Amino acid sequence: MRDTEGREDTEGREGDAGHEGYEDYEGYEDPPPTRADRLRAWAPLALPVVVLGGIAALVFAGIAMFADSGPHYPDYSKGGCAADDKHKVLVEVQRGATGKAIGDALFDAGVVRSSQAFVEAAEHNPASRDISTGTYWVCPEISAAAAITELLKPSNLSPDSLVEIKPGDYSWETVRALAKKREWDRDDLQRLIDTNQIGLPPWSKSADGHWTAEGMLAPGRYILTSADTPQGVLSTMVKARVDELTKLGLESKASALRCAPSRHCTPEEALIVASLAEAEVTKADPDGRAVSEAVQNRLSRGDFVGVDATTKYWLSLQAGKRVAVTRREVTDPNDPYATGGHKGLPPTPVSIPSKQMIEAVLSPTADHYYYWCAGGSGTKFFKESEKSAFEQACLEH
Repeated sequence: MRDTEGREDTEGREGDAGHEGYEDYEGYEDPPPTRADRLRAWAPLALPVVVLGGIAALVFAGIAMFADSGPHYPDYSKGGCAADDKHKVLVEVQRGATGKAIGDALFDAGVVRSSQAFVEAAEHNPASRDISTGTYWVCPEISAAAAITELLKPSNLSPDSLVEIKPGDYSWETVRALAKKREWDRDDLQRLIDTNQIGLPPWSKSADGHWTAEGMLAPGRYILTSADTPQGVLSTMVKARVDELTKLGLESKASALRCAPSRHCTPEEALIVASLAEAEVTKADPDGRAVSEAVQNRLSRGDFVGVDATTKYWLSLQAGKRVAVTRREVTDPNDPYATGGHKGLPPTPVSIPSKQMIEAVLSPTADHYYYWCAGGSGTKFFKESEKSAFEQACLEH
């Protein structure tokens, strides 16, 4: 279009110079934002989100850690205890004590800083379940973990809380030890036996009909606590023996043994023979079986058993300690236990026989043994016809 002067009209088109490349924008909105435009729009919020997220993560981690670790109770840090520490204190673990009860005992004795610390340490140490009844010498002010270690050491067990019965011991020695360790009256202990308040079987009587605990206290280690009673302790020992004898079939098997020319053995007499074997030899099989046969052969013939172990038992009982015996004392007719002066068996067992020795005696050999002689090289057995060889062997020893 040209004006009157012939000039071209460019007005109005100059305003479209900014839209070069587009045909016509009349009636259209602005173009949609690109991905970069959107990211730029969110940029101001990014930093606060990251910061808050980090704080939340730290808080959550702290809560989780606290929940996992549980409460922390007061505890000492000392982790060792010398065996010869002179500051050790006594701590008693009662029979059937819980972890809390043990912790309380340790706390009261000044060993741990809190009983809860011990309970917590015990929960993380399976070995704590092996802590046994007894009174222990333990160092004061040690960690709960160290206390567990100390209670698991048998060497820390106080001698006064332990009674050990070994095969070959005398029952009266055990009774005396109990009285001394627990400060019990010996007469009270003997009264429990004399009136059978400790579970002795009906046949456990001496030759004159009195109740006897000789041979009826089972070998083993017995832990004592302040809550124990004389009756309870003796009953436990007797029950352990009765259970053993029941399993061995003592009562029925004793009736197959010969204890006199015309009769078989009672259960008490079979136990007496086992006590003789325990005192005379060290090996249950075959020596215990051989002693059983030799003693039965002598009893069947109405002969003297003639062993010094019976006299030694009686004289030691009178003296209150073990003593040596002479040949004359073994044949003393005034001594009820002198089997060289009286025919037959002694009135009661003369030692505590082991389960193995009792079992051996109930199954004697069948080699016609009549004599035996113990020496440094072992025990030698002889038949009745070999008396001279027997005497010579004993002279050599």
